[in-house]
Amino acid sequence: MPYTSLMASRASTKTRRIEIRITEEERSLEQAAATVNGETLSEFVRRAARHEAERTLAERTRYVVDDEAAQRFLTALEQRSADVERGLRQLTEKPSVLPAA
Repeated sequence: MPYTSLMASRASTKTRRIEIRITEEERSLEQAAATVNGETLSEFVRRAARHEAERTLAERTRYVVDDEAAQRFLTALEQRSADVERGLRQLTEKPSVLPAA
């Protein structure tokens, strides 16, 4: 797909570069998807990688539980035992994989 002025206008300054090795089949598949989306291969891969990174990190920062499990958790927080205190300490002492705000 040729690089167009529309693509240039959407581009922001990028200063970092990564290189990856892929198979010919992967390149063909990703190039076809990029073309269908009206994107360059770089734009497509960058967007897909960012989406996957955000999804992966969200899985580790948000927990979905049913009502019963949520109630057990809330009850445990209200009834502070030594085990609960130790568990909460372990949760908060573990370094975050997210960048500091």
